[in-house]
Amino acid sequence: MNPLHNNQIEKNVLFISELPDNIKDTQLEDFFKDYKDNIVIIQIDRSGKMYDYFNSRKPKATIIFKDHEKAKEARENLNMRNLNGKALNIMWHEKDNSIRYNNTANVFIKNIPKDVKPREIFEMFNNFGEIISTKICEDEDGNLLGYGYVNYYNLDSAEKAIKELNGKEINGSKLEVSHFQKKNERFQNSIANNSIYIKNIPPEKNKNDINKIFEKFGKIKWSELSEDPNKRKYAIVEFENQEIANKAKEEMNEKNVFNTEIPLYVDLLQKKAERKRYLVSKIGDINNKLNQENKNCNLYIKNLPKNFTEQNLKELFEKYGEIKSVKIQRFINVTKEKDDFKEYVESCGVGFVCFTDKENAKKAIEELNDKKLPGYEDDKHPPIFVTLFMPKLERKQLLNKIQANNPNQRLPMLYPPYLPPTQYINMPYFQQVKFNNGRMHKKNNAHGRRQNNNNNNDNVTNVPKNKEENFEDSPSLEFLNSLPDDKKKDYIGEFLFKAIQSHEISVKNKLDIDIIGRITGMILDIKDFNEIFKITTNSTYLTERINEALNLIKNSNENR
Repeated sequence: MNPLHNNQIEKNVLFISELPDNIKDTQLEDFFKDYKDNIVIIQIDRSGKMYDYFNSRKPKATIIFKDHEKAKEARENLNMRNLNGKALNIMWHEKDNSIRYNNTANVFIKNIPKDVKPREIFEMFNNFGEIISTKICEDEDGNLLGYGYVNYYNLDSAEKAIKELNGKEINGSKLEVSHFQKKNERFQNSIANNSIYIKNIPPEKNKNDINKIFEKFGKIKWSELSEDPNKRKYAIVEFENQEIANKAKEEMNEKNVFNTEIPLYVDLLQKKAERKRYLVSKIGDINNKLNQENKNCNLYIKNLPKNFTEQNLKELFEKYGEIKSVKIQRFINVTKEKDDFKEYVESCGVGFVCFTDKENAKKAIEELNDKKLPGYEDDKHPPIFVTLFMPKLERKQLLNKIQANNPNQRLPMLYPPYLPPTQYINMPYFQQVKFNNGRMHKKNNAHGRRQNNNNNNDNVTNVPKNKEENFEDSPSLEFLNSLPDDKKKDYIGEFLFKAIQSHEISVKNKLDIDIIGRITGMILDIKDFNEIFKITTNSTYLTERINEALNLIKNSNENR
């Protein structure tokens, strides 16, 4: 049984990932008319178009049934049938998104005849096990493009489908059925690579030494020994064919042939861009796997003192249970001293602690969040902020969902910025706040409107607005200048983000929080804080900067 899926769970919610652009609510209701007595709600989400400034996304739908059996029957009978000329991919609504994107049991199908219906392909592959999703690719007019994908819950089902259906003839065309491969894997496998790259070579070794080691695998057509900028030697050896190169890699990688502390590193030669794509993909897969394994066990900690070490962090948290790993995020600060550049590794004030058990992580959050660290109880050091770590993609999905459900709602700060100690208040998950002149108070009532505090003693003071300041709340320049340099950007960044979010350009183009965050970061990169303050509080300057940033982002995307 695949650990990602349990057939005994009686699900009752179906999900359709892509609907035709012109879909109407009544059309989808009519599509499910045979099950209307068992359907609680059909909800079409058209907000996907607002998520991406440069690309649009298809509408999607959620259908909630009263019981599992009827939902299962509807999925079996209606999956991959056409609505408005498009075959609908009907899936179970999974709480864990990683199940949908799991590629271990994903099958790629090629040479699909154009006169075959997507429903026929679904029925053919459904015989080998339960399917997560099916996609038979079509053009804008609904014509098949000859290829598609079937993703199973179980790897055994994928293996059986490949064994039985690869080479099967349908309407005069032989299907090609194989395991799905990512683009970088297909690219790597499609081009013969006869060369290997070797590093960790001792300084005293020469080209002949390398050739003597590798010529036993086959004839060497060409070889070269070089040094990188750090005087470390590396070599490239080209053989007659890839089979020899693969054998040399398998036998010599991590083999200590020179009796040194570090063994040889041997791999197929790749261009820099290819290697980068491969590493990014590999790192992404590893991170996704680790995030799922450590879900609800990994903590994010903010406001750590600069001199706080990983050992200090471990000692602080290990009393709550066994710890897998501890990490403090750092950066290299480059400064110029007497015409010479110096590099210093400094803490970002952010750390991560991963427990082996989620209950221990929960207890640590309850007892340490919003608490002063021992030895750092003075006003210069704020309380630490402790919460569950959330990967960037999940944060984006969550915030986009909040924005889609209520576009006028101010988005929460999942990881709050640094707040000056005298202004700091406890911020529960998703609590929203408004800023006025460096102070905070609760903003919304249940209807999203500002609470009327006329009868209360509210100490919040409003900053006078001049004719060029169009924002409800503005930062205080006096308070900004009183902060240390490393805290100024945290303070003004909150105002800047909200100013960009509520700007006419953002509203008109429906910019998502990722684009808004990138624009905010570009402006915060300006070294002059007075210039940042002017942009934040002056709509004319802000409009110019937003347009400049959008053009840069657009050009960057086009050049990828």
